[in-house]
Amino acid sequence: MQITAQDVLLVIDVQNDFCPGGALAVADGDQVIEPIRRMAARFEHIVLTQDWHTAGHGSFASAHAGKRPFEQIETAMDRRPYGPTTACRARAARSFIPISN
Repeated sequence: MQITAQDVLLVIDVQNDFCPGGALAVADGDQVIEPIRRMAARFEHIVLTQDWHTAGHGSFASAHAGKRPFEQIETAMDRRPYGPTTACRARAARSFIPISN
């Protein structure tokens, strides 16, 4: 693939909370970091997106008395779990994984 100055590398939600040790860790989630770093070296423009929520977000178990992360709840449309507190604006764990050296 030929990359030009008009191309952009998009890096979507690669942040600490979703890597091993994070509040909502994806198994081997950190395995994407080195390939992203190698690709980033070839791009002039890189855009990072970040998932974040306000403290007390309704999807967090911690926002509901007596609820635990991953406890199932019934909604009008489906059954889903409450999540752990992740990607909060005030938490360092929502920060980006460094992709450049």
